[in-house]
This record gives sequence, structure tokens and C-alpha cells, in this order.
Amino acid sequence: MKPLERMNNVEKGKMLADLLPEELPNITLFISKEIERFLKNEDHKKSIWKGTLLTANFWYSLVRNVEKAIKHCSSKLHKNHRWFADQLFDGYNALFTIHCLIEYASTAECNLKLRQGIHFLFSEAKVI
Repeated sequence: MKPLERMNNVEKGKMLADLLPEELPNITLFISKEIERFLKNEDHKKSIWKGTLLTANFWYSLVRNVEKAIKHCSSKLHKNHRWFADQLFDGYNALFTIHCLIEYASTAECNLKLRQGIHFLFSEAKVI
């Protein structure tokens, strides 16, 4: 196994899925809720977007990419850990997925083991 510092996001996503496979439905459900939350009143949210490294248009392209992955592969994401990692943690899409994980870790619904795994693998720092 690689040291954590040398793992990319796909490898970290697969490790999370391998360690806590029973949590994959909860994770994808929360990501779907975050997608819905971002897409609701999108124009208003874009108009008040704070100056960050990421532009609002780029962020919303990530939201839509992850939305497509979840819609097209939903049942596979729960059963195949490699598929879960490849679809949700590849490239820039990982930014939105990691944002969702960190948000989920701050909720009461997230169990302690998952919260610890998210913080260990991806940090506690907010993406946006």
C-alpha cells in the first residue's frame, strides 16, 4: 500500500469505499442532496459567488458532472468500489465530491467511523 501522501484522490476514494462499504448509499444520497441544493436557485448563487480560486461556472460544471455520474451509475456506485472511486474522485470532479464528504462529516447523520475516515483521507478543511 502507498503512503497516504502519495495516494491520489481516486485511490483515497477507493480506500474509503473498501473500508466502509455500508456507507456508500448514504454518501451518494448526501451528494445527491448537495447537488440539488446547489442547483436550486443557481443563478442567484452564482451572482453572490465570493471571489475564490474556483469560479462559479467551473464549480457548477463539477456539480453537473457528478450529477451525471450518479444518475448513470447509481447502483454500480454502491456495489463496485473501483467504479465509485473512478466516477466520483477522478480529476476535478473530486473537488465537488470531497466538498460533499467534508460537509457530510459535519452532520449528525454521519457516523463516527466515516467522519474519522473522511477527515483522515481528505481533511476537515472546506473546499469552498
